[in-house]
Amino acid sequence: MDDPEPPPFLALPAELIHHVLSFLGPPQLLKVSQVCRLLYEHSRADQLWLPFVQANVPGHTLRTPAPSSSWRELYIAFHPYWFLSKQKIWFSDSANTGHLIVARYDPRIGAIEAYALSAERRKPAIAHWEAYPEAIIHTFSPLIRLNLDLPTLHIDASSIAQAIGDGARLSKEVPMDIYGGSNASAAIFSRLILSRKLPPAAITPMTQVWPPHILPAAERTRNESGNQYRSLGHRPSKLSEVSENTFRLRQWMEFSSRPHGPHGMSLRVAEEVRTFATLPAEVYTPTKEKPWQGIWCGDYAGHGCEFLVVMQPDDPAPLPEAAEMTLSAMRSSSVSSGERWVTAPMVSETDAIAGEETSQQDAVTEDVQENQNEKMEADDEHLYHGRIEAVKLTGDPNIPRGEYTFIAPDIGRDGLIQTARDEMFKGARIVRSVGHIAARGFRDDDFIASQLILISHDRLAQYWETFGHVSFYERVDLDQLIKIP
Repeated sequence: MDDPEPPPFLALPAELIHHVLSFLGPPQLLKVSQVCRLLYEHSRADQLWLPFVQANVPGHTLRTPAPSSSWRELYIAFHPYWFLSKQKIWFSDSANTGHLIVARYDPRIGAIEAYALSAERRKPAIAHWEAYPEAIIHTFSPLIRLNLDLPTLHIDASSIAQAIGDGARLSKEVPMDIYGGSNASAAIFSRLILSRKLPPAAITPMTQVWPPHILPAAERTRNESGNQYRSLGHRPSKLSEVSENTFRLRQWMEFSSRPHGPHGMSLRVAEEVRTFATLPAEVYTPTKEKPWQGIWCGDYAGHGCEFLVVMQPDDPAPLPEAAEMTLSAMRSSSVSSGERWVTAPMVSETDAIAGEETSQQDAVTEDVQENQNEKMEADDEHLYHGRIEAVKLTGDPNIPRGEYTFIAPDIGRDGLIQTARDEMFKGARIVRSVGHIAARGFRDDDFIASQLILISHDRLAQYWETFGHVSFYERVDLDQLIKIP
């Protein structure tokens, strides 16, 4: 009896079958592999699995699956933890200060690692601003880098295989031998925990979640627990419950009288669980229409350098009540004085007197300059529009992480104060804004009148009118940070 002819699809050349299968994702390939022996072999073709791995390793082109023997093996070894390196940037709920880390896959050691992002403020110089001679200005050129001395997160195929705990595989905690000395009498231990995404229907404005409501997020997870997140209800039991936008790290110190024996006593202290979250890439990725979006480093004087996300939302949320009240006061002041959104004197008294004595020719020159400025504003209307808002990813005891630091409600014509002409910020657009202040412990927080100075797409400044102080902000180059040397 003749063998039955294979289905027409399986009669195609292997190259065509692989091309068709390349349109499938890993779950679909798994299902296809269960159809028959031939499709099982085709679905394991290594060239089909390379794109799945590479999609989770931004900033670096992989050349080999080592230390794994194949791309398929490598993908499976880190599944479902690939989201850690794919999302790149993560910020924690650590009280007040927060914690910002950058994750990446390192093919040299076959591990996903995350390192703390730090910024060092170099010695500043005092600068002078002609428009506001009384303003306090210190230059700001931070040294931004990863703290490569010690990873915050480190997992490899071996540690994932040794996951600890009860319940399903996804509910277990992955041990991370970051600090070494697991056999010493005193050691620090750390574990990675997957978190369960919270359904949107279960989230209300009062629900304790991370990331906080103030930040846009594809997913949120619950951010309160009475048992250090040991309950299985906080963890996924199946893939559909895994949050790819949040995770947790458990860390503690343990002292042991007999670390090498089975009967030794141990003392576990200072246990801490931190929840990390990421941001949707479209929120911090600059575009032609939203060139100021991004992760930034700001100068917060005595608090040092802090990191924030600058956003240009299409549909911004209502302004905080305190911010709206400050803006209303600014409007009232401008209307009563006959000025257009000017919340602080633009020229000194001496300059004003001198201005009254200018010649007719000077007035004509100024009119021409004003016409040119209006034309430039019209040309740049597509660029200068909408709101710019900045939220802290790391914070301080006054304004903690997850809170606004400044808001410019409209960087377009309605919010324009002036285009700087003095040497300090020449050509920069200056728009009205409000800055967030509070007493220690985030008490009595309020928003005060300020001016946002759009120096360039990579550099901003904020003039805090009440304090007479200028703060600078510099963009963080994430693409450079995730590169493997």
